[in-house]
Amino acid sequence: MNSNLITWVAVAVVCSYYAVAWLMVGRDPKHGIIVTRYEPPQGLSPSMLRFVWKETFDDRTFWAGVLSLVAKGLATLGTEDDVTLVRPTTTAEHRPELPKEEQFLLDRVLHRHGQKGVPMNMLDDETAYAASQMASALRQAAVGRWFLENRETVISGVVLSFIAVCLSAKPQSRDQWLALGLGLAAMAPGAFYLILVVLRLADLVRGSRKGPRAAIVRRVLMLFAMVVPCVAALIMGSVVLGANFGWQVLLVTALMVGLDLVFLHLMKAPTAEGRKLLDEIDGFRQFLSSVEELPKDRLDAPALAPGVYERYLPYAMALEVEQAWSDRFLAFADTAHEKEFVPGSCAFYLGMWNGKPVEVVWDPKPQ
Repeated sequence: MNSNLITWVAVAVVCSYYAVAWLMVGRDPKHGIIVTRYEPPQGLSPSMLRFVWKETFDDRTFWAGVLSLVAKGLATLGTEDDVTLVRPTTTAEHRPELPKEEQFLLDRVLHRHGQKGVPMNMLDDETAYAASQMASALRQAAVGRWFLENRETVISGVVLSFIAVCLSAKPQSRDQWLALGLGLAAMAPGAFYLILVVLRLADLVRGSRKGPRAAIVRRVLMLFAMVVPCVAALIMGSVVLGANFGWQVLLVTALMVGLDLVFLHLMKAPTAEGRKLLDEIDGFRQFLSSVEELPKDRLDAPALAPGVYERYLPYAMALEVEQAWSDRFLAFADTAHEKEFVPGSCAFYLGMWNGKPVEVVWDPKPQ
């Protein structure tokens, strides 16, 4: 059989494998009935709610945990040189009982930095380390109960992809095998991290259209610095593979790496319990994103009080509806009898998500 035909048959086998695997274990269960909820589902923390909702850990997951500590009076927000800082309060010294992810955050970040404060910057080494440990705690609690990653299925797909690349390259000697391994080892992680960085850069560029901001410029420069090693890895891998095996191997490798990365995400699927939780999250998000007046005729609706805004803001940010929730807060200020929380409120810049700067309104004074 023609060697080129064997290569493309192998590619078709990998594509068919992923398609069948997704149909068997990767499809999400159907949505249930969405009912508006006025309390967070199952009493979960904002970070856990977002982690289950997105099935991954990101900046919002981390800072939802930070805002939750602020809402509980364990930390305060402040601004210095256009950078938002989080500082522990005296209440935090009593070590109250918290969800594991928030307790870890309180211990590893706020206590370590002390009154100096934690910069709202995921590029800070200690903050990034704390975020990775927090992600591990969330994953340990959520994966298997609320959603499945099906990593074994993806690993099998990666093995099949490697076989397809080998059939295309047809290495004959030890040196060629080493060249193939070096090229793949450079290209795979370079492509993975480059996608993440480019997506974040795109968000920053879209957000900067509303006007330059020093924090955005600094973040763009930092991300551009991350692009360089990713591009260098891809170029090095491409040169190694192209010089030793030709353009067809490069094409097959790009297809297989792209397919593996796509299905690494697509193979994640909620469990039956997770599907019910997602429906509850959608119901709670529906309440947070609705800007009309609170339903006073509902006994289970939260009271029209300033504390409701602070208590639910971490959840609103976690579920990407902080703007609507802040709009509702401002609407409350026009009708509430007690307005003392309005004059002292400040807007704090939290970073870039979904193509725009994210800011929250908060009273910077200690609780």
